[in-house]
Amino acid sequence: MGLLSGLGSAIRAVANAVDPGQRDMSDPQYWADFGAAMTLAGVEVNDSNSSQLGAVQSVRHGLTSAMKSLPASVYRRGAEGAREALPDHPVTRLFAARPNDRQTPAELIGELAWWVSYYRNAYCAIIPPGDPRASEYYAVGGLELLHPRRLALVERGLDGRLYYTFNPPATIVQGAQLKQITYREDELWHIRSNPLREDGLLGEPIFHTSRKVFARAIAVHDYGDIWFANNGQSGGTLEHPGTFKDKADRQEFMDNWRSSGTGRNRHRDRLLTHGVKYTPIKVTNAEAQLLETEDAADTGIFGLWSYPPHRASRLKRATNNNIEQQSLEFVVGCLAPLAIEIEQAVERDLLLDNENGNLFFEFNFFGLLRGDLLNRYKAYLIGRQGEWLNANDILRFENMSPRKDPGGNDYKNPLTKDSAGSAQGVDDKSGGQNDSSSSPNEDGNDD
Repeated sequence: MGLLSGLGSAIRAVANAVDPGQRDMSDPQYWADFGAAMTLAGVEVNDSNSSQLGAVQSVRHGLTSAMKSLPASVYRRGAEGAREALPDHPVTRLFAARPNDRQTPAELIGELAWWVSYYRNAYCAIIPPGDPRASEYYAVGGLELLHPRRLALVERGLDGRLYYTFNPPATIVQGAQLKQITYREDELWHIRSNPLREDGLLGEPIFHTSRKVFARAIAVHDYGDIWFANNGQSGGTLEHPGTFKDKADRQEFMDNWRSSGTGRNRHRDRLLTHGVKYTPIKVTNAEAQLLETEDAADTGIFGLWSYPPHRASRLKRATNNNIEQQSLEFVVGCLAPLAIEIEQAVERDLLLDNENGNLFFEFNFFGLLRGDLLNRYKAYLIGRQGEWLNANDILRFENMSPRKDPGGNDYKNPLTKDSAGSAQGVDDKSGGQNDSSSSPNEDGNDD
């Protein structure tokens, strides 16, 4: 039987490899990325239970809400580092107006940011112009999100191109027979994130590469849920002076005992019969420190994304002195690498009119890096006096309308009276009196 069973498994494996469309893709065994795997912590780690952790949901909300609040645009490089925003470029409109006929730019960017961070892969079908799914707002096509869980197969064809096969969405239209859809690599926008698989075609999901970190967090939180479900106690021992008639009698006694002391009955009195004596097990120090253990497990989750714990209301290590620095580290160490991956993927796959290489796509982080009002105004004053900011530059930073007079674009320091930078009232050091009476006139004589 062992030999026959082995041959049967081999035949099924070959059949599945030849015709992957016949697989039951709801079966976890076919999901190498998203399937469960037992760990030393005694729990299975997969997409579902990892995403249910409160720490993961905090990271998800923090990343997506920050990324979708960032303005994004295509820019043209000019001479000497000059840059010109292109608000009417088709790619700018994709990320600033409407990516398709159903979704907003915030929905698109928020999902892409999380998929790249969590699944390390994000996919969008490229909708050609004129397609019914394309937005009517502009004739440049659009982008349609494809959830990473829908990916069934990636293979290289005989023409050397990659082909991506996706399962139909979970929502089935009544009376419709939905089939798998295959996209050629130039019909699909694929964003990968490190680390990559050995073949370099896909990124490894974070719950796969950091399985043990998630396993500890899941085990700790599951333990806490069970502990609180049992009234925050660790049970006890029942001492019976005699014996039960049989195993069924003993099991019935235990079932009645447990049902009368759990759930809504946990605080009710219970009657011990037949001389049974109950001795509760004392709560250990480890159980008493459950909250600290959960906090340590969540901190390990935050570390996977370099996510500052204070953004999830974990303020144990946050002070008034370092909270601003931690917010800066959130932008530099957490958001910026994510934004760069999306920006470079846009330039690689969506900027089709970039033959000269003078176009680039960029998220604007200025809004997240702005300080409080007083510090911003101090910084503007330094830039104004240094003559590298004009009034209209500052007004644009503050999202205010520019000045209409010519002086709004003047970089000259208003506190200086000439281009050489001599200050007005420089003679005020002597009490505001001018020394013109002691200076010679053009003839060399005193007035």
